[in-house]
Amino acid sequence: MRTLTVCMLLGSLGLAAQHMQDEDKKKRNPAIGNPAAIAAGEKAFNEGCAVCHGQGGMGGRGPNLAHGRVMWHTLSDEATFKRIREGVPAGGMPPTPGPDEKLWQLTAYVVSLRAPASESPQPGDAELGNTLFWGKAGCNECHSIRGKGGKIGPDLSDAGGSRPSSVLRSAIEDPGSNGSKGFEKARVTLKNGGTVEGVLKNRSNYSLQLLDAKGELHLLLMGDVRELAVAKNSIMPSNYKTRLSAAEIDGLVAYLAKQTARPN
Repeated sequence: MRTLTVCMLLGSLGLAAQHMQDEDKKKRNPAIGNPAAIAAGEKAFNEGCAVCHGQGGMGGRGPNLAHGRVMWHTLSDEATFKRIREGVPAGGMPPTPGPDEKLWQLTAYVVSLRAPASESPQPGDAELGNTLFWGKAGCNECHSIRGKGGKIGPDLSDAGGSRPSSVLRSAIEDPGSNGSKGFEKARVTLKNGGTVEGVLKNRSNYSLQLLDAKGELHLLLMGDVRELAVAKNSIMPSNYKTRLSAAEIDGLVAYLAKQTARPN
């Protein structure tokens, strides 16, 4: 009887939470999630807000708005709108002038920065991105999706469900911009003449771990190492912005945005 009561209570709480979410969605301003409003907000953001927050909200003198590390990302749409309109005097952020329509467009853009890519409209052709990922761009040589592909880079099976579109785009156009720790390319020459190449995962005064292109993890003692050469940049190619067209990069972002473990 007690178990049944608990189950009924949990069910009621779940229904109440779903009802609150549904009601919240009904209250959202029409600009939220609207591709045209988001595009207008992005234009306004880059003309003004980007001076402090960086292009794409990636951070600068002002906080990063695209990585879930700042208070903005816990605000409701209404509170985000209010923050934009009134500013944060104590933090050096001035009020934003303009009609409510423009401010809601800005709000829509900022909200899109923190939303998972899978829940945001994408301008690119996902089918083109699919072809590029497994072909010309060679992303599959290092990255895997649902068990298929390389093991040396991060698994991207939930790329769209766990990362905003801006983060996916930044990783393609400017790899290493958010730090490449855990993905530095390294070459180890051993005292016995052997060599091991891959991604440096952990290192101490006594040992290091290296993940090779086959996904095999090598644990090496520093006493056996003759030379360790570590690249300064991310292992990911840095020339996608010149190798690929804007439409191709859009396509890759759109394809990755579709990779999600979240239910539709």
